[in-house]
Amino acid sequence: MIERFLEASADRTLHRVWLVSDLQQNDPDRSRRCMYTAAEDFAALGLECEKVWYLGDSVEGADLRKLLDMTAMQEEVFLGFGLPVCYCPGNHDMDYLSATGEAVIPFRDMVVSHRDIGWKTTESISDFYFWDKLGAADVLFYADCAAPDGSWRFCHGRPFGEGYPYTREDFRRLAAERDEKPRVITAGHYAYPGGNRATEYMGEFLPLKDNVKLHIYGHAHVGDKVWAGKDWGRQICGVDGHTQSQVNISSLEVGRGNAIRSAFLEVYRGGEMAVIFRDHSHKKWDKLLLLN
Repeated sequence: MIERFLEASADRTLHRVWLVSDLQQNDPDRSRRCMYTAAEDFAALGLECEKVWYLGDSVEGADLRKLLDMTAMQEEVFLGFGLPVCYCPGNHDMDYLSATGEAVIPFRDMVVSHRDIGWKTTESISDFYFWDKLGAADVLFYADCAAPDGSWRFCHGRPFGEGYPYTREDFRRLAAERDEKPRVITAGHYAYPGGNRATEYMGEFLPLKDNVKLHIYGHAHVGDKVWAGKDWGRQICGVDGHTQSQVNISSLEVGRGNAIRSAFLEVYRGGEMAVIFRDHSHKKWDKLLLLN
């Protein structure tokens, strides 16, 4: 059915983004196997994308040699496809900083090095969000962040260390900026309340107005019964107290998750959208969410 939908909607598709999150390995060989499985299936699909949205946890662990190896491998894959990456750090991207106190996030540093070809992340390691565009929509990325000197870091929805500078007023200012835009998609590592493994922090950005059409997140690996609990298999859900949908597109790893997964966001003439979920391990489509 999804194949037929893709064929039928091809002439109406204005934008397509590859949505990935949570490769999250501390072993370069496993990281490579998972990434290459996804990349080979992506290439075989032949779906032209204009960007990758990478929603955190690109790596795991505090062995800098391994982190640089896994970062370089992913860099090669995305450069090979000619796709610019929009990247927001997640909690495991902070592992090296957590262990050493040094504000080094290798994947973020790599993305920054490609700003000249359209790759994008936060302007500073200390920023908790950044904006991008997708056609007529403004896209708000929520990001984990840290002090440039390593004195504090923010992940898992809370600050660690000393000197975290942001307050509820800063979060409300961002929400007010979001609310003034005509059409918005939000994305980040974590879900709003109502989603899988949601953080109380993401509730700071509620309520959502009708201009926010969708939220996309990772963190809650599909198939992970240990951390995701009763929601281990849920990919589509609502936002508490709202009519909007949010989608879990993780994870690119298989181990904690039960398959190597990603998704595609398509935007059509008239503004309709679809999120199409892909199981790369079994080379099959999972689910389809249609949005007006």
